Amino acid sequence: MTDTTNGTPLLRTPSLAPVGPRVLLESEPDAVHTNAVRAAWERYGFQVETASTYAAAPAQPPDVYCVVSIGNETFGAGRRAPLRRGPVARVLAAMSRRGRGRAVLVTDGGPHVHGDAGPEGAADRAADHAWWQHLAKRCTARGVPANTVRVGYAPFLGHRLSPGAEEEVLRHLVTRRPTEPGELAAALRLLASQGLGNVAGETLPLDGGLDAAVVPMPSARAARTEPAAGALGGPDPFRLDGDVVLVTGASGGIGASVARECAARGAGVVLVARRRPELEKLAAELRERGGRCWVLPADLADPARAADLVGEAWERTGGIDALAYAAGAVTFDGSGDHARNRERLLALNTLSYASLCDALLTRWTVTGRKGSVAVVSSLAAVSAPVANLASYGVSKAATALFTHHFATSAARYGIRANSVLPGFVRTPMTDVTNPVFLDATNRLVPTGRMSEPDEVAALLCYLISPAASGLTGAALRVDGGGHCLAGLPPLSPRPRHGSTV
Repeated sequence: MTDTTNGTPLLRTPSLAPVGPRVLLESEPDAVHTNAVRAAWERYGFQVETASTYAAAPAQPPDVYCVVSIGNETFGAGRRAPLRRGPVARVLAAMSRRGRGRAVLVTDGGPHVHGDAGPEGAADRAADHAWWQHLAKRCTARGVPANTVRVGYAPFLGHRLSPGAEEEVLRHLVTRRPTEPGELAAALRLLASQGLGNVAGETLPLDGGLDAAVVPMPSARAARTEPAAGALGGPDPFRLDGDVVLVTGASGGIGASVARECAARGAGVVLVARRRPELEKLAAELRERGGRCWVLPADLADPARAADLVGEAWERTGGIDALAYAAGAVTFDGSGDHARNRERLLALNTLSYASLCDALLTRWTVTGRKGSVAVVSSLAAVSAPVANLASYGVSKAATALFTHHFATSAARYGIRANSVLPGFVRTPMTDVTNPVFLDATNRLVPTGRMSEPDEVAALLCYLISPAASGLTGAALRVDGGGHCLAGLPPLSPRPRHGSTV
């Protein structure tokens, strides 16, 4: 693989190391979208082989299998070629037998019910994705995590609308612009990287915030067709050179991993947490590696302290470019009145985060900075895996929903916001958790393990980087497929009739 992209050095970190160089592309021969997806992989130096060539002379299974299914008539796509389920299943089975690799489905279909979409075509797309998800659960359990990239309106993939229809589509998006080639290339590189090893069954909504269901009022700002800053050309968009990132919860766990990953990508980091000794130790480590960092002890259980924190950090650094909010606590509801526990968790997990976002938005709008926000929510925001976790779950659900709304409100200023929802992550807290409980939990996870803090950090750093310029208002899970591929585990040791993976 090459060491440059567009003539600039390619960022090399352990989290971004590819699982391998060989990509097998399953797509309609000579179609516009086929050539575009090939170019997206080649942008980062992957070696692309077509499915027809592979079938003619089968070699070792690929490192990455990319299946493309484009044909949503709402976006003006041409007629979609049927997904070749037999060949796809055979390749995934071969990769599963080998026990490593990645699989990615690129599609313009999704859960939305568009007025111009034919029901039969929509049903076919939905059926293909459900089929893909079931295979994803099987091959993920055998070392081949499978995910989906869902693109929105993307002329470079062959979408064609009249000027009036295009304008109407874009007015329904938070970003008010089409998906761009560089954004797809970055998403594919991310899903083929070592750092995303415990993301499975996930859908990356590269559609400009379509899920927000924006109301297109006549006074809404006009659609844009110019490329997003940093998305095309220029330096590797995964870099954070020159940026300053405010990292909360940096004294350990996910927060400390985020700080290390930001520094590895060239950012200066403001380290925030209650425990000064741990912050100073991390700061010394980062400075020894040539990093820039500032220590700001603060107890974010007090939302008023959070509001003041932005001013202090701004004054010391000269400006903040991104917020990575990893501060938080999890405590169970006991018997009786849960009010105090609920208030504490809401203050730390939600209200202080919202205060930081409000204060940063004010600074960003005044200075014209295009800031970005990524927050650690939790799988408990969208599920109830254990009893007595209601107060925690409510606080994390509020965090994710606030981010969704903040993304829509701040988009007019070029500011993005996204959430990461981890399942169980290996931290000091899990080290003292009942092993029987952890074993039962991991049996429900297709990858069979907890996530590592570095894996959560890799996704957070992607979300605050220019590489994710087409993502805002998204909530992405890092849980080994435990939620995206939810369902009962295998109940019989024998494979089901007709099983291909």
